[in-house]
Amino acid sequence: MQNLDDLQKVLIIGGGPTEIGHEAELDSATVQIITGFKKHGVRTSIIDNNPFSVALEEIQPTNMYVQAVTTANVRHIIEKDRPDAILPSLGGLLAIQIVQELIENGDLGRFGVTILGMTASTLRQINNPAALNATLKAIHEPVIEAQIVDTTDEAMGLVESIGFPLIVKPVSPRVDTNRTVCENVDEMLNALNQGFQQSRFDQCTLERSVVGYKEVEMVAIRDVADTKVLLCGLENVDTIGIHSGDSIVVTPPQTLTDREYQNLRDATFRIATELGIVGVLHLHFALNPANQHFYVTKIAPYFSRGVALAARTTGYPIALVTGALLLGQRLVDIKLPSRYVKQTAIMEPTIDHVSVRIPLWPFQEVPDADQHLDTAMKAVGSTVGVGRSVEEAMLKAVRSSQFSPRDVLPSVSNLTDGEMISQLIHPLANRILVLIEALRRGYAPDELSELTKIDNFYFVKLQHLLTIEQEIQDNPLDVDTLQRARYYGFGDGMVARIWQTDTATIRHLSAEAHITPTYKMIEPTAGEFAEDASGYYSTFEYENESQPMGDRTALVLGRGGNQLGPNSAAEYFTTEMLKQLKRAGYHTVLMNTNPNAVAIAPEFSDKQYVDPVQLGDVLNVIQIEHPDIVIVPGNRHYLTRELGKLDLNLHVLPPDQETGEEPPKIATIGVSLFVHGQQKIAVGVMDMLAPGMNKSLAQVTAFRMPAELPKAKRISLVELAKQAVSERQVTGMIQVLFAPKGDSKQLAVVGVRPTRLTEMAFLSKVTGINWVRMLTRQHIATLDDDELAKIKIDLNSSRVALMNAAFPFRQLHVLNRPGTTDQEVGATIAFGSSEALTLSNLSDTAELDQIINRTIG
Repeated sequence: MQNLDDLQKVLIIGGGPTEIGHEAELDSATVQIITGFKKHGVRTSIIDNNPFSVALEEIQPTNMYVQAVTTANVRHIIEKDRPDAILPSLGGLLAIQIVQELIENGDLGRFGVTILGMTASTLRQINNPAALNATLKAIHEPVIEAQIVDTTDEAMGLVESIGFPLIVKPVSPRVDTNRTVCENVDEMLNALNQGFQQSRFDQCTLERSVVGYKEVEMVAIRDVADTKVLLCGLENVDTIGIHSGDSIVVTPPQTLTDREYQNLRDATFRIATELGIVGVLHLHFALNPANQHFYVTKIAPYFSRGVALAARTTGYPIALVTGALLLGQRLVDIKLPSRYVKQTAIMEPTIDHVSVRIPLWPFQEVPDADQHLDTAMKAVGSTVGVGRSVEEAMLKAVRSSQFSPRDVLPSVSNLTDGEMISQLIHPLANRILVLIEALRRGYAPDELSELTKIDNFYFVKLQHLLTIEQEIQDNPLDVDTLQRARYYGFGDGMVARIWQTDTATIRHLSAEAHITPTYKMIEPTAGEFAEDASGYYSTFEYENESQPMGDRTALVLGRGGNQLGPNSAAEYFTTEMLKQLKRAGYHTVLMNTNPNAVAIAPEFSDKQYVDPVQLGDVLNVIQIEHPDIVIVPGNRHYLTRELGKLDLNLHVLPPDQETGEEPPKIATIGVSLFVHGQQKIAVGVMDMLAPGMNKSLAQVTAFRMPAELPKAKRISLVELAKQAVSERQVTGMIQVLFAPKGDSKQLAVVGVRPTRLTEMAFLSKVTGINWVRMLTRQHIATLDDDELAKIKIDLNSSRVALMNAAFPFRQLHVLNRPGTTDQEVGATIAFGSSEALTLSNLSDTAELDQIINRTIG
């Protein structure tokens, strides 16, 4: 590891577009570490092609490489920029593989580039199961014996010695979602064929299955002096056999004995030391509850959803501390921000609350995907609930998954007993609702534990919630019952439904009986020190720890857990909006339940409430903060309508796409304008592209700017667009849609709408003007007319920009087909020449990605 004095330039490998397996947690950590590097005088450059990356907004354009994240492109940057070091731990598995290839090719050695966070030897082992297992066995850590095979014939020869069930895993997979349990030869052969395609080396491993064991995760940090701190333990409610990204996760662990916990803690530290990790380390273990034996199943020396959850639930600034560790500082010397009274990084967090993370799946948007939960991850996001008990945290997490905008949970009572038993054994995405329904029908916790292998403890907790629900039914409008219900996480909407009344009645009853929430701080010392952390959750106890921020406060409501559609772009929007509000002098307060969100990091707002973004919970925060402005995202129609009835300075940002104007079926050109008073600034003229023969607006998922039109035509369309917005008297960031009229090629206006989040992020990256901040300034009346008048945008630039949506079809193992706007999981952006970026007659996104790589590689 180079000393801080020697380190001047660091190249960060970004995570690329959002996909199943990672969302915004990589971008969030990148922003925080870049900030830390700046303070130490280290220049950072980054390669990423994610148009929704907040990190790309944080560095100078000269240090920004908006390119596909490939080995060839990283090698080219190293040759050109000559960084002192390279950082792979912010780009997930993809970055680990790229640096591994650069080591194998001799590129890092040739240019004298240091790897931050781990040694070259460790990095080689991360995706080489045989080598990693040999290292772990040498330090007496239990591992599942894995056999590497190159062919199906080799696998058949090993079946007898391993036995079924067995697990097939690709060696050095391209995505972090592949692990298949096989019960027979046919399943093994299918898994092998798929695994060979997903492996960088065309190899797979076979290993004995430990399905049914508990899955426990540990998150730790280590410094160059081998000082280690365990930050968090995470217990998966579902056992091995369901991917941890698809499992309900509870922290701190609830069902481990102290001996089991200490054994896993010790193993974590031994592995961190042996591998020489500097920074964060995330480990997975399979624990046999019958005898306390465990196996190491996964080692992730990079930022992951588990690390993000650890940061949210402990209040420990993991990314900030990791940034300092990567530069060679020791834990004992790292000073935490002033809001931490015990201002030293060398503390092991203790927490006095429970957090529960529940996954969100894309099956509503991709109904032909197999909805069974297994060893291949299918969730695209998650929500987290925080409370004083498992019951409260669990119920808040379920409510936060936004099954209903009215805070009412759906019922699965229509399942037959046979269907329910089948789903208990072979779980689907509505797992938690089926578990609750089984308890309703009288199944005992120990029976369900035997069926599902889920620890009996969690069924006892769910049964307790049903007992409280029955009390609510039996005691309508009783204040003692209401107090008990609220303490265990029941929302206003849920209680109102049971009592067959409305939310207003429940809130009036609560106010009369003084049943009001108290807010507790999310901080790492369990109240031992008088911390001043910025994260809070609600409960119904006696001492309130959250005080109003004061004058000029803005309350921003987040969109909750990531889902398909524009949500990854929405995270970019929310973060940039918060930054602008802060710059305008507002105290910023955020409500959100997405543990992987960029905006929920303390760097971007003054206070964060991790509570369900539901009407009752929002009104509770409004009562304590008295905000001067409340900002609601445009997709929360019920919330907007109900809050609109109150005396609030309410703003809908990002704007609602449902304008009441009938959307056109087809659009081929989009003209974006920023409309402020009498000023109408032309931001861009773009081609709206749908793959293959598809031309419907819903299938326009690629955008090219400037559009391939003669200069005079672009100017003409801008004038028509200005006329269209004048007629409708709209303001803000507006997109005017054009399509050919009749059989002629003459373009005509077919629709006017607020610019979508995805295109707004694209326009910001292309023009170099942050239009999210401009729109925010318009809403808070800090936009200067003279400043706007000076904006000059070249609508005829010779540099062509292309944004193309990414879809989850391959990871969900469904037909790879042209997707729609509500099936997007992320996007890529590229810059190049017009000729190279021609998209005519493209049939799928893979071909488009190849064109992008050829253009900018």
